Amino acid sequence: HSSMVGEGFPVRASGFLVAKELNAFAKVLDKPARPVLAILGGAKVSDKILLIDNLLDKVDKMIIGGGMAFTFQKVLKGMDIG
Repeated sequence: HSSMVGEGFPVRASGFLVAKELNAFAKVLDKPARPVLAILGGAKVSDKILLIDNLLDKVDKMIIGGGMAFTFQKVLKGMDIG
């Protein structure tokens, strides 16, 4: 993994798995088979706001889980989070 051992090497490259993931994303984003469901998770909404905004008009439904869900609950429903 580059973040662990890639530092200091003169040549850097992504692997075949990254290419496979990019191809999968292209299929979903360019000509998706409907319905499309996006499931997002994680802790920091600030890191994913652009992704969420870009996906809203491309998906039929979006599920937000993980720590981000609590941020949305706080904003949308006034829920105390801690």
